[in-house]
Formats: sequence, C-alpha cells, structure tokens
Amino acid sequence: MPINDRCFVNRDSLFRQLSYIKKNFLAVHLSDAVDIITSKKRMKQPILSLTFDDGFQNNYDVVFPMLKELRLPATIFPVTGFVDTDYTIWYCTLNKAFAESKKKSIIWMHRKYDLRSMRERTEACMNIKNLLKKMPHTVLVQEVDKITTLLGYRHSIKVSKKSPYRILNSRDMKTMQKSGLIEFGAHTHTHSILSLLKDREKEFEIRTSIDHIKGITGRDCGVFSYPNGEQGDFEEQTQSILAKNGIKRAFSMMRGPNYADTSPLSFRRYGIEGNMNYYKFLANIHHMIWIKRTLSSFGEHLLGRKHSKRPDQPGEDKGPLS
Repeated sequence: MPINDRCFVNRDSLFRQLSYIKKNFLAVHLSDAVDIITSKKRMKQPILSLTFDDGFQNNYDVVFPMLKELRLPATIFPVTGFVDTDYTIWYCTLNKAFAESKKKSIIWMHRKYDLRSMRERTEACMNIKNLLKKMPHTVLVQEVDKITTLLGYRHSIKVSKKSPYRILNSRDMKTMQKSGLIEFGAHTHTHSILSLLKDREKEFEIRTSIDHIKGITGRDCGVFSYPNGEQGDFEEQTQSILAKNGIKRAFSMMRGPNYADTSPLSFRRYGIEGNMNYYKFLANIHHMIWIKRTLSSFGEHLLGRKHSKRPDQPGEDKGPLS
C-alpha cells in the first residue's frame, strides 16, 4: 500500500474537477493567461490555467487523455534531471521506501520513528520530509540516502514504468507538445529549493532545466515553476537569474488570485490536493478559501491592535493599519 501523499489526486476526482473547469472557465496556457491579465482585457468568462508540477509519467498516461477529451490546455513543469531515467524525485523515493520497508522502526537525527502501521509510516515520512526541506540540496540527498539505508535499501531506488512516481520520458513529452494542448516549463534539474543554494548552484539548476526543456520541445522556455514555491523558497537573486536566462514568468505556490500588477516572476497559484473534497475544490478555485483566510488574518490583526492598547489609553484607535 503506498504512502498517502496529498500531491496525488484520484483519477475520478480529477476528471470531475476538469469537467467543471471546462464548463465554467476559459482555460488557457499560462503564457496566454499572463498576456490576458496584463493587457487588462475584459473576458466573458473567468480565466484559469491548469498546471502540473514535477512532470510525472501519469501526466501522459492518465491526465493527457482527459485533457484531449475535454480540449483543455495545460502547462507541465518536469524535473528535467529525471526525464528518461528510472529514478525519481527525493520525496517520491522516500514515499516508496517507507511504504515498502520491512522495518518496524528507525532512528534518524536522534529521534525514533515507529513504522508498525501505515498511519505511523505516513506520519514519519511526512515529518521527515518537512525537516529535509530546510536543508541545502546536497545535504538533503545525503540524508535521503541514509534514511533509505535505514529502511533496508542498499542501493539507489529505481521506479518501474508503471510506478506513480516515474517521471516523463522525452518521447511522450514531444507527443503532448505536438498536440497543441500542452506547453512545458522549467522546474529546476533536481527539484532543489532555490533559496537554499549558492548562486552558481541556482544558475546550474535554472539554466540546465531550461536547456533540457528546449532540447526536447524545440521551443524556447519562457515559464518557470519554483520547487515547493512557498514564501522564502525563492528571492530577488533567484528572480534575477531567471530573468537573465530568458524566463519572463515564474509561478509560486503562494495562494491567491493574480492581477495586472502582480509581479511577473512571482505569480500565485492554488494547489489542488488529493484530500480535498469536491466542495472544497470549488471554494478553492473561486477564491473563497483565500478570501476567508484573508478576512480571518485581517480580523486577527484588528484584534491584535485592540488588545495591544495600553489600559489607560482613552478613546478609539483611529490610526492606519500597518
């Protein structure tokens, strides 16, 4: 039984979500969406772009037939270092190792992790991944090797052609590209969190991934997706390197809508997770969850200002919010 990973969405749920998008949105490639937003052109339908990070083989085997049936365009961001190989991204390696290990427990970083049940394995895997994300990529890779050894693997873990963790091959990427429905963007070469790298390492990750995408598709690569993509996972130096290498639009995983004045190198997106039910999916893509969180944060800010007033301070605080 595989480790439950929120990044993977059930096939039937995905088709239901895509069908709703087809009926209620104008779906366009990311590059076209940005042009529409910045031009401030009024559209009869709300604009939406579908994106798939990491570039798993199931993007071709499972998702692509759905997109063809519904005539929906999408943008895929493969991790180019694993294209045409039997290896996969570090977090998928851990998922596979934790799911298949015969060990009942392991000790890593002076902490014991029980593995007697699938719930314990999933919890251990998620906790360890969160800790690894804070490490520079070279250290992360070394630690992943240590963990997989602790779990009983003596060699590098390979994935089969039918594995959900397998990354796309270039032949299928070319087929998708020729359909006109799929465009490809860069997502680094090894899925490194860029803010944790030295400048020369950032340059390598960005430049190499761009070159690989162009080499496979035959087209210039002008869009980029930040690995992990949360606040602090990229900074101005990363954006400068992207711009120097011809990237005009970059996409984070910070939630919220995009407007004409949104920075072109830090566009926002919504993540659709595997544990998200249909109604939460609807609330997400219609900005309702973002609006609720924004209002909640605003309310907490107001309450914080009220509570921070001195007891002897008279009257109402009419100062501006900071």
